[in-house]
Amino acid sequence: MSCICLAISSAVPYDRTMKQAVRNHTIDLLKLLFSFGIIAIHLHLFDESPLLYYSTTQSLLRIGVPFFFIVSGYYFAPKAENRDAAYGYVKRLIRIYVTFEAVDLILSLSVNHSLLQSPLLILQKVLTCGVNGIYWYLISLILTCFLLRPLWAKKKTVLLIGIGLILYLLAMTDDSYAGFFAGTAVRNYVHLHTLFWRWPQAGLAQSVLYLSIGVLIRQKHIRIPHAGIFFLISLVFLIGEAFFTQTHGAADANCYLSLLFAAPLLFLWAAEHPALIRCPDAVRDLCLYVYMIHIYVNYLTYPLPGILRFPVSALLSALASLLLIRLRNRRNTKKKDI
Repeated sequence: MSCICLAISSAVPYDRTMKQAVRNHTIDLLKLLFSFGIIAIHLHLFDESPLLYYSTTQSLLRIGVPFFFIVSGYYFAPKAENRDAAYGYVKRLIRIYVTFEAVDLILSLSVNHSLLQSPLLILQKVLTCGVNGIYWYLISLILTCFLLRPLWAKKKTVLLIGIGLILYLLAMTDDSYAGFFAGTAVRNYVHLHTLFWRWPQAGLAQSVLYLSIGVLIRQKHIRIPHAGIFFLISLVFLIGEAFFTQTHGAADANCYLSLLFAAPLLFLWAAEHPALIRCPDAVRDLCLYVYMIHIYVNYLTYPLPGILRFPVSALLSALASLLLIRLRNRRNTKKKDI
């Protein structure tokens, strides 16, 4: 599973007192922390201890993917009203994906020449999740924003949440709750989708559901008093659910019922506390680059012991991301000067 990590959109909520857009430092920081959480998930941090593994890597850190989708949906909502702005955003996402996937493909083919014997499989992976299966989040984000924009603009968001929920519950049968559906017709049907769309099968299910939740929060100006307290309660259920499913044959941890409450509640709490912790401007972009880069850094840190590998990978991914951000900003400055 990957994630996400990542809400591409900048976190700029609406301040009702100032009547203008202000930056949400809390969302920026949560995005960055969850991007490091992606690294921990991919490195199976704490897997030698079931107690730590289930209570952190397989539960708390799994909030990252739906949280990123909700953030992206919340900030995409105004763009959905403007076709040019929406598709301009999608085009930027496509450019990001093509750039990094080209590197991913070249490196993969240079290391594993046997991939050349299956060009159709390579094409299928590139179009659905990336040749290494890491960039599924970005593909799901691109497709969902492109296909659902007209329906979001027409305020059909509640309907889409319902459709997304059905897809999400189906995805559970081949993911977090796979152990309870082995050999059933439902599981076999969903598994066919998995074989076609490549791993993880939860990608589009999560994007349709959680992006639509983010759009609805923006459209309806939803606020929940004491969202932070409710989030902590949902977190207790999430950890309990992780222990239950992981000890009963879970295939992965993408689809928990508790995430349906934990992720939106965390976002609503963060939206109400935009300046809880001040952070540098670069933090806004770090999560994206950490997400796109960490897979290569993980390869470099492979020889390290498990407990050291995560902090080293996180540090190197952050440093490489800062370098790319600096190069990008310098290039943009030169273009403006021209």
